[in-house]
Parts: sequence; structure tokens; C-alpha cells
Amino acid sequence: MTIGQALKSLRLHAGLTQEEMAAGIVSVSFYSKVERDIHEIDTNTLIKILSTHRFDVVEFFARVVNQDKSEGNPYYEIESEITFAKNTKDLKKLDEISKKIEKYDSIPDWLKFRVELAYAWVLHSNKHVSPELKRKIENVGVSPTEYWDRTSYYFLSQIVILLDINKAYQLVNLAYAAFKKHPATDPFTLQFVSWIAVNFLNCCFHQNSDIKYTKSSIEFLRSLPITPEIGFSSILGTYYEALFNHDQKVIDAVIMILKKSNYYSLIEDTVKK
Repeated sequence: MTIGQALKSLRLHAGLTQEEMAAGIVSVSFYSKVERDIHEIDTNTLIKILSTHRFDVVEFFARVVNQDKSEGNPYYEIESEITFAKNTKDLKKLDEISKKIEKYDSIPDWLKFRVELAYAWVLHSNKHVSPELKRKIENVGVSPTEYWDRTSYYFLSQIVILLDINKAYQLVNLAYAAFKKHPATDPFTLQFVSWIAVNFLNCCFHQNSDIKYTKSSIEFLRSLPITPEIGFSSILGTYYEALFNHDQKVIDAVIMILKKSNYYSLIEDTVKK
């Protein structure tokens, strides 16, 4: 499967037009040619398009690399639906997916995990998570000396919602320490490690956590190199810092920028109505 084919498949599953998929990052004409494998697209631009629509970057590249596996995966369509429902916070769609997979003769554990994880992010809570999954997640532990790579950073950024705040705080700080010991400059690792901080701050907000839990994540975001790949994460870090400090002036300024940039939906669930 080429990058163009994978983009087209992802776009169609998400119900987006080519113009919506391009999102002003590239021209519609250019994007159309990428889908048809006429034009190549650089990695940074591709990641920006995927991230704009909150598509799973790791999963996307895994499908491109592991062509045989993705084409032979009977759960490909349902995986895409789960991912899109999670990213768009579509609880109704998740309920429909849950009812659909209940009719399967057997459900792989990893697919159950994907659904429960999606529910956790949509509901901002791990209370609905099955006892079995909670036991597995609670046993997650990483030694300070263990090697962290982009996959482990990405995994933590996704499961942080499933952890109790103290356990999450412990793990995210281990990740920060590991990154500082072995800093990386590639866009994937930078993006994934910044997502840990942003997602943890989101968890702190929705769990009404003490401000003490937020400081290391905000400081970590500010310590990262100034690159386009993590610019948005840095802005979100500033936003969450303002939320916890009740700095309405900064909150309003960031909201105004996000609204003008069509990214307001990413923080809309933190805004008081």
C-alpha cells in the first residue's frame, strides 16, 4: 500500500473530501496528486495533515510499511472507525461500534482495548474501563534505566488516560527524564513525547488534579527544541498552564487564535459554557 493509497483509504473512512483532508496545509491539487501517487509528500507535511485530523500517525505508517498485514486485516475498517470516533469525540458512533463488535463470534483483546481506550478519551475518565484492563494497566511500569523509544513514548501518550493520576504522574516524569538523558531531534519522537505532556495536562484538568502535578509537564514542553513539529503542543501547554493559573487573559488569547485557525475543537471540552 502506497502513502497515497493509505491517505485515500483513511480519508474515505473518515468521510472527508480532498479539500477537507488537505486542510489548507497543501493545495487541493497537490493533495489529489499525492493520493494518485503522482507527487511525493515530505514527512513533516504528511505528519501535519494526519495530526490536523487527529489520525493515528504510528498506525498510518505501520499500515504503509506492513502492507500484507493491513490488507489481510479483517478489522481494518472497524479500527479506522474507532480511531475517527475517538478523535472526533463521537460518543454516539462509539456506541454503534460497540454494538457492532458484540455481534462478532470472537473479539481480539487488542480490539477491546482500542474501544475502551477510545471511550476513556471521549468521556475523559477511566471509570468505565473493565477490571481486567485496569489490572493490566495498573501493572504498567518502566524502570528509570529502561530504554525509551518513539513507540514507548507514543504508547504512554495514549494510555495515560487509563491510569490513576499518581501512576500517570510517575510514568510521564520517567519519560521526561529518559528523553532528557537521550534527547532526540527526529519529528516523530519529538511529537510523541510532547503528546505525553499535553495529554497528561488534559487528564489533570478533567480530573481536577492539584496544580503541582502540572508543573513538570509544562516545564518539559518549554525545554523542548523550537520546531514546527511540536509548536502546537507548546501552545496547548501554554493554554493548560493558563487554565490552572486562572489566567483568563491568556486563555482568551489562545482560544481566539485556535478559533481563527480552526483548531478550537481540540480544547473545546475544557471551555466553560
